[in-house]
Amino acid sequence: MYPEFQYFLEAYCTLSLEEESLLQAIEQFKEHENQEIQRVLQGELQEMLVNGKLKEAKQMIEEYGHRQLTITEAEEWVKQLAGKLQKQGA
Repeated sequence: MYPEFQYFLEAYCTLSLEEESLLQAIEQFKEHENQEIQRVLQGELQEMLVNGKLKEAKQMIEEYGHRQLTITEAEEWVKQLAGKLQKQGA
């Protein structure tokens, strides 16, 4: 349903990624991925937030990002990712 988000989780959110390293993972994503992929991920994150798809986000983070989060934590995680992508003009 959210292929770029899944890709980000699988490729950039390794098991050793610490919570404070999340923003560094987004920086790596931005350095290595083209603008179109960044734009699509930004759109997916916004759709999750606007349409209240936080349960889906939480499930994807658990399955592909190997993290156990509450719905509130998943929402904060998605907001941080979206904000970081948007802030630097993805």
